[in-house]
Amino acid sequence: MKVIRAILLILNVLLALGLLLTTLAGSVAPSRMLLPSVAAFGYLPLLAANVLMIVIWLLMKRWTWLLSAAVIALRWATLGFFFQVHAPMKSVDPQEHPYAVSLLTYNVHQFQGMEDKPEQSDSNALDFIAMVRRHQPDVLCLQEYAAPKTVALTDSLTLLGYNHYYGAHTSRSGMPYGTVVFSRLPITYVTRVDSEKLLVELHKDGQRFRVCCIHMDSYRFDAADREEIERMRHGTVQESSRRTLAKVKETILSHEEEWSQRLRPVVTESTVPLVLAGDLNDIPGSWLYRQVKDEMKDAFCERGLGMSITYNGGFPKFRIDMVFHSEGINTLGYKRIKSSLSDHYPVLTNLELTI
Repeated sequence: MKVIRAILLILNVLLALGLLLTTLAGSVAPSRMLLPSVAAFGYLPLLAANVLMIVIWLLMKRWTWLLSAAVIALRWATLGFFFQVHAPMKSVDPQEHPYAVSLLTYNVHQFQGMEDKPEQSDSNALDFIAMVRRHQPDVLCLQEYAAPKTVALTDSLTLLGYNHYYGAHTSRSGMPYGTVVFSRLPITYVTRVDSEKLLVELHKDGQRFRVCCIHMDSYRFDAADREEIERMRHGTVQESSRRTLAKVKETILSHEEEWSQRLRPVVTESTVPLVLAGDLNDIPGSWLYRQVKDEMKDAFCERGLGMSITYNGGFPKFRIDMVFHSEGINTLGYKRIKSSLSDHYPVLTNLELTI
């Protein structure tokens, strides 16, 4: 029995240290130390493992349950980044909230669906139009937008009232592609932060606010990478795993550069209320997420329900499509919409200008 307790104690210490390591992800820049940023992906399984250790020690009537309990207490606030229990989103009464604005962010993945089938882009674009007609958001922030071949998507959205449209640089094929904003509200100012980040200024009954539609650098995992991740999850590390880990390292470091050099000035120097919406390509609790969260409010944390996983492709499945807002804006409602039009789910938020 003593040997079993000793083994459990060693395991418990390792799990507790692992959970503590995720604490550093939000405060230690990846360029200084990469390991905490990678460990952040393990927060939920490490949390569950430490809870299990508490149960085991309690059943064994040992005081060592306090080890995991103390570490969980230190990391408890992070759980709110992953899970919320607010009420479901309701429709907004314009009489009660005259400065309410609804915004939908969606990585449409060129309308190729979950399985990367270009032949589905036209039918998926039609379904997307139906989705927009059903939910009637004021602003659309779209990433990986590509006009389908036979569906006049821009014209269809214009008929629905989206008369203001900016973004989508021309791809090598000569077709529009990229990050775009469609709006029913007047847009009076537009600038590109970079090729995948678009900043626009809108007006709502005389009140100004800005929306920055973003698509952060992708991990670019292919089928082989996902197979490697599955092997690593089950404790098998092969020589080919180095390629996958190299992609993780490269993307995490790229996110640090994107935030520090391009996005942070947009957030900190804005003189009007700001919404940051789009595909963060990073998880809650990561270094990038914590940098944004320190400056802005996360609409999911304000009004979300459940885990709201937004990546609809293979592992890892996390909430990576997000809506943040500055002071001067409140979140009235948050909803993830189930859809198979992309390898992401759309996120719909109701926001309210307060000044």
